[in-house]
Amino acid sequence: MSEFSQTALFPSLPRTARGTAVVLGNTPAGDKVLYCNGTSVYTCPVNNLTNTEIYTEHSHQTTVAKYSPSGYYCASGDIHGNVRIWDTTQTTHILKTTIPVFSGPVKDIAWDSESKRIAAVGEGRERFGHVFLFDTGTSNGNLTGQARAMNSVDFKPSRPFRIVSGSDDNTVAIFEGPPFKFKSTFGDHTKFVHSVRFNPDGSLFASTGGDGTIILYNGADGTKVGVFEDDSLKGVAHSGSVYGLTWSPCGSKIATASADKTVKIWNVSTLKVEKTVTIGSKIEDQQLGIIWTKQALVSISATGFVNLINPELGSVDEVRYGHNKAITALATSSDGKTLYSADAEGHITAWETATGKSNRIIPEIHATMITGIKSTSNGNLFTVSWDDHLKVVPAGGSSVDSSKVVSAKLSSQPLGLAVSADGHIAVAACYKHVAIYVQGKLTEVPIGFNSSCVALSSDKQLVAVGGQDSKVHLYKLSGSSLSEVKTISHAAEITSVAFSNNGAILVATDQSRKVILYIVANNFELAHTHSWTFHTAKVACVSWSPDNNRLATGSLDNSVIIWNMSKPSDHPIIIKGAHAMSSVNSVLWLNATTIVSAGQDSNIKFWNVPL
Repeated sequence: MSEFSQTALFPSLPRTARGTAVVLGNTPAGDKVLYCNGTSVYTCPVNNLTNTEIYTEHSHQTTVAKYSPSGYYCASGDIHGNVRIWDTTQTTHILKTTIPVFSGPVKDIAWDSESKRIAAVGEGRERFGHVFLFDTGTSNGNLTGQARAMNSVDFKPSRPFRIVSGSDDNTVAIFEGPPFKFKSTFGDHTKFVHSVRFNPDGSLFASTGGDGTIILYNGADGTKVGVFEDDSLKGVAHSGSVYGLTWSPCGSKIATASADKTVKIWNVSTLKVEKTVTIGSKIEDQQLGIIWTKQALVSISATGFVNLINPELGSVDEVRYGHNKAITALATSSDGKTLYSADAEGHITAWETATGKSNRIIPEIHATMITGIKSTSNGNLFTVSWDDHLKVVPAGGSSVDSSKVVSAKLSSQPLGLAVSADGHIAVAACYKHVAIYVQGKLTEVPIGFNSSCVALSSDKQLVAVGGQDSKVHLYKLSGSSLSEVKTISHAAEITSVAFSNNGAILVATDQSRKVILYIVANNFELAHTHSWTFHTAKVACVSWSPDNNRLATGSLDNSVIIWNMSKPSDHPIIIKGAHAMSSVNSVLWLNATTIVSAGQDSNIKFWNVPL
């Protein structure tokens, strides 16, 4: 039996940028959808919230990933023009080959129906597209003939093969082959072409773009077949740019995603709209990507939210929330059923720990990075953020009555937060002072150093403040006043502090990789003399197990380490690469054997560590 195992993963959302299409991939069976964030590729099951696979071997930001029709390989591209082709059948994802296609970002990738050839397009200096054989990387023709960056590419799934592409020069091009050579361009669009896609049998293809129109062409020679029109709009399909287009598996319908905040489902034979799904009314409800697999119709909002749409009813069945920026803090409800995560942009997501169902807390409580979040026994949430406010969010689900949020302005930037279990006392460590919030009243105590983290003992008597001066400053708390009782020197800046749940031990971690324990009742003598320096970079966070016997630490070295108080000389359990290519920003214990970790990679992982 292994020392630990990953039991669940709440994945990052796809990375989005306003005005840029999100290109999605899917498995041949249609049970999983592929998207990118950071340097990773995510393979997300349509009907499971906790079982996503992550490919982390790219060294640059990823842009697009597509499965081969055979299902054995995946091709993924990055912002430096590399296409990596890797094995999908094993969890190690062995690399088949890397092909440097051009110098700029890869914007779209397409496989031919035989899983032999790959076309990749994007923004290069010397060329905007390339087609090559997947096993050797040798060229299989050239995709020239468009004057600006190519945004979208697709292979005709049946012989005679064709490739179509859409470009920023407002044209759609068709290529014949193999070997592929330019045949002609079509200038029916008046703005950038964002997406071109063949239907499942290759008899037709459609294009769409910034002018809001959708045009249908003959699949073999590109003759224009018709233009899709929404009768409520004059001559166009959408009132905003259309970023994505996808065919239904049967080929009789098309779904489109647009900046007008709708997804529309079209009948191909009548060229008319069948269903209009309005996702929302805010700018962040713009739809940037869409894919229709054999099992689901999925669209991506500008926030990165993943919408599962019911094409029969024309409604949204499920929305998956989460983060696509670094997660900076975690908290759990007192019953352990809800997990709260906060990120570098001030968003808070509430998760059901058992199922992975998620909800974004709206309206947004903060607009900038949240540095501390804590939940109390009555369900209230305390947060501090770089907007220099401490806020108390009342209990009660994801939609918050903003008139009930209590807000306290802090006079310097908060870097850490500690809250008593009953929520009566909150202490925020700020850059130039310590803020004490008691039953709605804020008191600020100036300090002579810059703080970095804070902890409050369970009996509300002691406050430990970690400093950038490499010292832990201990204070006695009475009412809302602090009196310093001791300082403990470390070799480097303090990164996190925590009292054990019974108040007996204080742990402090620092930038020199050390994890040091102090006995509170014994005037903060060392609890043991063993050197706990197994991390290879600065320790970022620490958390005590419910039984006060084990500690979990997360670090810049991508790993989580579990230390045992009763066996200080034993080798700890090391979860190496817990968050690959990413620092671990927060850890907490859900129960005696479950740890939750969150990282710079926007993922939340659950680990089982048996006693």
